Amino acid sequence: MIGYILAILSSLFFGIYIIPKKIVKLDTKHYLFYMSLGFVAISLIAYLISLLTGNNNEPLYHPVLILVCLRGLSWFVASNLFLISIDKIGMSRSTQYKNLKGPLGVLLTLIFLSEFKVTNVSFVLLAALLTFFSALLFTIKKDNNKKVDKSGIIYACIASLFLAVNALIQKYVTNCGFIYTQQLYQSITIVISSFIYVLIKDKTIKNIQIISFKNKMLSLLGGILYYFATYFNTLSYKSLPASIAFTIINMSGIWSVLIGILIFKEIDFKKNYKRIILGMILLIISIFALLFGRS
Repeated sequence: MIGYILAILSSLFFGIYIIPKKIVKLDTKHYLFYMSLGFVAISLIAYLISLLTGNNNEPLYHPVLILVCLRGLSWFVASNLFLISIDKIGMSRSTQYKNLKGPLGVLLTLIFLSEFKVTNVSFVLLAALLTFFSALLFTIKKDNNKKVDKSGIIYACIASLFLAVNALIQKYVTNCGFIYTQQLYQSITIVISSFIYVLIKDKTIKNIQIISFKNKMLSLLGGILYYFATYFNTLSYKSLPASIAFTIINMSGIWSVLIGILIFKEIDFKKNYKRIILGMILLIISIFALLFGRS
């Protein structure tokens, strides 16, 4: 039961960690840089606390941690694509396509981690189809009757592929016994990647220095929220097969849709309530499908 609770908590944080991006007036690369600073700061604090409290016996250097660096790179690419997608088609729409990472990640863990022994593959395919149709239902025209930017959909779908690979690596490294060190390595990789990306694009660091205090703090908050999302995610992997945990974590799509509709008014609920309700029902069914598919 604890694994299910942790996965649900993870989904909540995955649903809200992108809220600061909707509030700040920053382009993706600058937002990601400060977000990664927040992520690395909280990861370092958590790592030191785990050492001081005796809850961390993980070696700081181990060959498997090289995979965590690859995980950090895949997350960096995915996040760039996802945040660009949010700017193009909104949080509620982009999240549904990004959530294809769930079925894709499940398929990868079934294949490479042999989780087909504990999960019914037919339920994975069912979840994939339901998630896809749920995403289609949220592809609603904007209020000005312009079609949804298809490039935003493409960005979100590609992001889902990188996030699926990210989940596979995360589960494998967790199985090897790394939690706090994994978080630390991933965050360091992301902040280095973000800084290099800013230098390549801007050819200077002045642009990240002149950002307002408010935007910096909100971006840092995004990184802190993301830490808890991935921390609870990692802990859930200790108790559940990734194919089950990852599907529950896809509940983040529900929270993102509610936030996008109720707070940011991305979709007119009164005009599109039938599609929205049906889309959420399909998403919920896809989430629970694998709960009944555990062998």
